[in-house]
Amino acid sequence: MLKRFTNVSILCLLVSACNSVPGNPDAVAVQQQGEGQAVESYTGTKSPAVPIPPIKVGNQALFDRALGLLQSQQYLAAEVLLIELTQSQPGLAGPWVNLGYVHLSQQRIEQAHSAFIQAIEANPSNCDALNQLGVMARQQGQFDDAEGYYKQCIEAQPGYGNAHLNLAILYELYMGRFSEALVAYQGYQLSEPEPDTRVVGWVMDLERRISSLAQR
Repeated sequence: MLKRFTNVSILCLLVSACNSVPGNPDAVAVQQQGEGQAVESYTGTKSPAVPIPPIKVGNQALFDRALGLLQSQQYLAAEVLLIELTQSQPGLAGPWVNLGYVHLSQQRIEQAHSAFIQAIEANPSNCDALNQLGVMARQQGQFDDAEGYYKQCIEAQPGYGNAHLNLAILYELYMGRFSEALVAYQGYQLSEPEPDTRVVGWVMDLERRISSLAQR
């Protein structure tokens, strides 16, 4: 079975409105956005604004310190600051998302899952958390749950390309839903500024497989 996933270290800003990295399924990247602002997607559409509480005095500086520690891979030191932030302002998704990635870096899967759940409770449109929950569900063989998380992300942010790509891979490689995989691959390509050449090849292979099955 082909493996089409790339694991990438990920950081999100304090209020966590991050977009996806083109061509890196299971991945998201830092964007200079604030939660509650509309996030510009690759298709030019925008996700709904999510009301958030004002950031408390000192918390932005605290998060900036945590971000610096994460960038230098000092995960345990960053964790202390992120926990402080989640306790100070549990309604901000960004600290929860980053705390989830800290837990993943330490192989604390259940704690990571809990942190990502907290992130989407703070912001149900947070695609970084939704995409990662989908990846984790897929890894555990919970394919229906993975599908649900990816679709929830796509509904919230139609231009979040990695959710389309991960959904397509889920359909093709794990659920055998080839026609739906083609649609999801198309959604991914539309979300990108330019066609992903890898996916062009995958789609051609999939179309040949569908044609072969139809002729049997």
